[in-house]
Amino acid sequence: MGIDAWGWDGPLDRQAREALTRQEPGVFWAAHQADLPYSQIERLVNLGSLPAFGFKVACFPLKIMGGSAGPTRAVAIVPD
Repeated sequence: MGIDAWGWDGPLDRQAREALTRQEPGVFWAAHQADLPYSQIERLVNLGSLPAFGFKVACFPLKIMGGSAGPTRAVAIVPD
């Protein structure tokens, strides 16, 4: 799944404020803890230039030893 926003979750300060307001322990970064077999790609650009369907996406990630995330070059392949 890809999104052009900074992330799937709200900003950490808002998550913390909501937890304090509810006087409950917060579940921070819930989208990252969903335990679903998927990849999420954040901060994509020019999504409005893509057709609604009929294209493929290729990702070329930078491998980071011991990391669970990292930057990638995401490329849309649009047929002629």
